[in-house]
Amino acid sequence: MIEQIRSSYFPTNLSEDVVVTAVSQQQFYAVTNQLYRHIFTPMGDLGLYQVPAPPDSWGRKLAGQIHAEYFVFHNAAGEPVGFSLGKVVNEQTFFMEWSGILPDYRRRGLYSHFLDALIPYLKALGLERITSNHMGNNRPVLIAKLKAGFIITGTTLDERHGMLVWLARFLEPERERGFERAFSLGNFA
Repeated sequence: MIEQIRSSYFPTNLSEDVVVTAVSQQQFYAVTNQLYRHIFTPMGDLGLYQVPAPPDSWGRKLAGQIHAEYFVFHNAAGEPVGFSLGKVVNEQTFFMEWSGILPDYRRRGLYSHFLDALIPYLKALGLERITSNHMGNNRPVLIAKLKAGFIITGTTLDERHGMLVWLARFLEPERERGFERAFSLGNFA
């Protein structure tokens, strides 16, 4: 059922020369292993705590049971230029966990176009909210998310990533109105 709905939204063109496709977990990690060092500054270079590789644990075994969506962005030559991973964390919420785009492909609207395809897809799956978190100095992603209707819902401090900004995008109007009422953000006269 999910595959049938997904095929209505992906693959989709993000620009004239970049397309995003849904891929398997194995394909996703093959691409991220290839692109990671070209996209992200090593955590050690940022002075942040580096989490050691965990031992083979029950937590690691259970992690694979959560429904995840894996996407890879390819250029016209078929080469991977970016990726995005998200997981359904409860019956209403999709958490956008990890995305990256090679520097040569940034500031071309690819991430915004990806959100334009992802948001209606997740709504079609029956989800009601999308969440994500980002380093507080990651202005391009924060701006793209705010333009796509995400709102800031909080911040946290994390020894691995520094200050994180939490965002949410409500897919159901009543859920968004509930958020506004809970935090006195609207005019309820």
